[in-house]
Amino acid sequence: MPREYRTTIKHPGIYEGVGLHSGEITRLSFHPADCGEGIVFFGMRQGERYAVKAALENVIDTSLAVTLGAGADAEHPFQLQTVEHLLYALFVLGITDIAIEVEGGKEVPIADGSAGPFIRALQKLELHHYGEKVKPLVVTRPLSVTDGDRYLVAMPSPEFQVSYFIDYPHPLLKNQAVQLKYDDAVFTETIGFARTFGFMKDVEYLRSRGLAQGGSIDNAVIYLPDGTTMNDFRFERESVFHKILDLIGDLALVGRPIQGHVLGARGGHALDVAFGKKLLAAFG
Repeated sequence: MPREYRTTIKHPGIYEGVGLHSGEITRLSFHPADCGEGIVFFGMRQGERYAVKAALENVIDTSLAVTLGAGADAEHPFQLQTVEHLLYALFVLGITDIAIEVEGGKEVPIADGSAGPFIRALQKLELHHYGEKVKPLVVTRPLSVTDGDRYLVAMPSPEFQVSYFIDYPHPLLKNQAVQLKYDDAVFTETIGFARTFGFMKDVEYLRSRGLAQGGSIDNAVIYLPDGTTMNDFRFERESVFHKILDLIGDLALVGRPIQGHVLGARGGHALDVAFGKKLLAAFG
């Protein structure tokens, strides 16, 4: 399991970059947090300071990415979009307690389209381990969520494992599957550096709606209609690896590591969040 004891960072740090959908510059300032505080984002909106914890109950949108929201009314004055890659980085490094100040935009920077830049930035801040152990969420019976041919399943297992399958209408995305037991090196250095991906037609559509303003071949693998890609892969099966990255980043909102075997096919953020809520209700 990636976390045995609650952990924070020793030193403050900063990461700044452009948001994938908004194109706005967001500055993240990382600060150590006390044991048990959790992962909390802070920001100023409309002259007031808000705080939102990285937790399933604070998810307000999953249409393009995972968005967290805080505030008493339905408008949620403080919103932060595209948190999943940063949450993945925190999860694989075992960071359970951290305060993150958000300035500028309303979206976590896309960086290079993976969790890698966040992993490297956080590693430089060093880690401090508290004496309190993290209690895993133990899967004791099969559990699933489905949406047509898309599904996520949890099975009992003595360790965390993940199996994932994708099959999309592109020659390079047909019938890809992978099964992995949790390993720090693989999940940090390979899965963690797998970039987000998309189809050129979808990029054009999103931009017509004023979205994907920060997207480029520097932060996404773009699949073309002629059966090729606009840029080269970092790894064989990079896109199925990124689906695992997104899944784990989304499930980090459970707040505890999962002891079980998670199997997924063609999932997405909405399914991931629904699955996390069902896991927490069943085994929390």
